[in-house]
Amino acid sequence: MGDTLQPIDLARAPDFMLGGAKVRPSLRQVVAVDGRETVLEPRVMQVLVALASAGGAILSRDDLILTCWSGRIVGEDAINRVISRLRRLSEEIGGFRIETITKVGYRIVEEGPAARAAPSGVASREVAKPSRRRLVAVGGAVVAAASAGFLLWPRGAPDGPDIGPLVVQASTALEQGTAEGNDQAIGLLKRAVELSPKDASAWGALAFCYAAATHTRAPRVQPDFALRAREAARRAENLAPGEPNARTALVLMGVAMGRWGENERALRGVLADHPKHLPARLMLADLLGAVGRWRESADFLDAVNTEEAPTPGRVQRHLQALWGAGRMEEADRAAARAVSLYPSHFAVWFTHFHLLLYTGRAHEALGKLANLEARPDSADEDNFQMILAVAKAMESRTASDIDAALGLVRASARSGAGYAENAIQYAAALGRIDIAFEICDAYFFAKGFTVPEIRFTTRQKTYTPADDRRTGFLFLPSTSALRLDPRFAAMTETLGLDAYWREAGVRPDYKVA
Repeated sequence: MGDTLQPIDLARAPDFMLGGAKVRPSLRQVVAVDGRETVLEPRVMQVLVALASAGGAILSRDDLILTCWSGRIVGEDAINRVISRLRRLSEEIGGFRIETITKVGYRIVEEGPAARAAPSGVASREVAKPSRRRLVAVGGAVVAAASAGFLLWPRGAPDGPDIGPLVVQASTALEQGTAEGNDQAIGLLKRAVELSPKDASAWGALAFCYAAATHTRAPRVQPDFALRAREAARRAENLAPGEPNARTALVLMGVAMGRWGENERALRGVLADHPKHLPARLMLADLLGAVGRWRESADFLDAVNTEEAPTPGRVQRHLQALWGAGRMEEADRAAARAVSLYPSHFAVWFTHFHLLLYTGRAHEALGKLANLEARPDSADEDNFQMILAVAKAMESRTASDIDAALGLVRASARSGAGYAENAIQYAAALGRIDIAFEICDAYFFAKGFTVPEIRFTTRQKTYTPADDRRTGFLFLPSTSALRLDPRFAAMTETLGLDAYWREAGVRPDYKVA
């Protein structure tokens, strides 16, 4: 398609109509004629925007890689998975179809009354922009939705310019649960406070986004994000003392491990003043899981999921909490719902895979792995090969399969913090408790070998600092064998979990009869 193609920025892509459906790229929403709403994964929406913007022209795989993957080398499976998801969308809402032009590429063909004539022959060298009749203005409904978004925004500066759409877009971007989404949210909120510098809630929202970055970015850049988070929180506090986004940001920015009691009191303080503040509610649910109180976490998330629209992060959290709480029938229903909404989102996909793996359904987990089109494209092939070996070992329970799987598992633990967390659970579930504790020593205490701070792949751009490791997985069913070993009590004491339980006057679920 020549050099005119540019990477697609969803935050700045205009809304448009497609076969009668309204597409909102910045919100990743497709609203069908009958009002049914579908939220697409960012990559899927990028490809939809690219094909729709071509105005019926053919886009090659190289064109899609340039516009939707920023020119990075990706396998054919990644593109196939996205095209497959768009075809499912076309079947669900109608009005268009994705046509494959063998050995050339893909194009969108609109159908029905809204259809336009598709050009024949080869594609033009210029990608057509959506026509004016296809652009949809952001209306009052989007502004009204701001207060129901992830970030609380009760207009701090009523006389200033309308920044509602920017806050809504930032909230949606943040809930992607990715570094890219967080970057988009920061950019949108920087623009919001530029337009309305006296809006306390916008400053608080910006502080929260900066604080989130301190937990996921490379150590060398974390101090800069922390400085920016504190400054934005200070601006919010000066404008409106007690602003909830800023208060929550200050909790999020600090180290979580070992400060559970202090953080819990701060979050409950925010919720005492702002009971519906979603970031504080979700952070408190995460904290309860981290200290072994998955039953309370699940109860907390029951209410959140009833009141709030589903997003990948929320449905994944709820599924994990239900599993941790032992509410298996509900966990299965939540998993079915999560997979139907976000079949290839990495957090949903892996949580569902592990639920099957650890609940005696290794054969179904293997079947999930065999569905190449639904695999998340942010994970490396080596990772899929490892979990394939683990699933086979869980199914066969033969010593040779277990040894082969754990060889890969132990090696993966040296590659990243997320890999180490999974390796501990795999080893425990496969009955190799000594190996599980060996990896725990490395992960939590830097004994034996070093576990890098990067979680999985550099593409995901997420990190878990050495002084702020995660603990919630220690209390999931996957690690039940560890909790029966005397070494577990020594580990929780050293981590400070016993001190938290004593101070809070609570007991973790596994100590409650």
